[in-house]
Amino acid sequence: MRNTYHILAISICFFSCISAIHAQTDSSKASYFKASASYLSNSVYNGRKDSLITPYLTPSISYYNKNGFYVTGSLSYLPSATESRIDLFMLDLGYDFDLTENLSGSVYANKSAYNENSTAIKSDIKGGIGTSLSYDFGLVQLNMSSEVLFAQKADIALNVGLAHAFYAGEEGNKYSFTPTIAASMSTLHFYEGYTNRKVGKNAKKTIPNLLSTSSTTTVNNSKFTLLDYELSIPITYDAKKLGLFFTPTFAIPKNPIYTTTTTLYKLRNGTSYSQSLNSTPQTEINIENTFYAELGIYFKF
Repeated sequence: MRNTYHILAISICFFSCISAIHAQTDSSKASYFKASASYLSNSVYNGRKDSLITPYLTPSISYYNKNGFYVTGSLSYLPSATESRIDLFMLDLGYDFDLTENLSGSVYANKSAYNENSTAIKSDIKGGIGTSLSYDFGLVQLNMSSEVLFAQKADIALNVGLAHAFYAGEEGNKYSFTPTIAASMSTLHFYEGYTNRKVGKNAKKTIPNLLSTSSTTTVNNSKFTLLDYELSIPITYDAKKLGLFFTPTFAIPKNPIYTTTTTLYKLRNGTSYSQSLNSTPQTEINIENTFYAELGIYFKF
């Protein structure tokens, strides 16, 4: 695993250096700001979702420099029937580049801060760094991305996809329709942290004399794993100052994640005890396909 981290770090540095050498500023481009708002029907990650539906309303503000650098700040509001709160703050930094006419890519980093009561599958992830490459063969576009994700322990994630874009209209008034198929793979430490949060939250509800808990979750198979296939059709409309987007996604999860959790319970009367149990949620035991969608609008200025 240590070698895998080293290889990914070297890859990120390599593509950063290559982009700095080859990327050229297009004099026809201009720097701009973009304000956007989107609605996500459910927070799904690698085909996984919480038993509670987790929709997000997300406003964001971005700055794109004509040289390829960008920065985005956003917050996600949870408008569910049972809980309403700001659930997530996120900051993204990145650099987009073109190596050749058909080969493009990016390097990026992000920092995320979830509410302590969040039930999102990614709620234990504090941020990450990554790189992506895209090559257009004409008939099909190959997309690849790799990331190091930082939670209680670091994870390696890889996504590989094929897409083909159909366009209508002209620049400044263009529609696109992009059928896409992708596969997501990752190590599973993020799921251990998510389960720890879930167990602790449930204990507070069921043990009235509880002072504190400390949980340690182990994934029975924590190796690099194929987690899901995703079929999506991003649909966009781009005008000079306005854009609309709609992305329906059908996730097909693979390889159920089985977990065992040992929890130390400390009670207000000074006593404590520990308990080990099979913490695999029912949604993972009876793993199911999931449909979700994101709808949004943005303005450039």
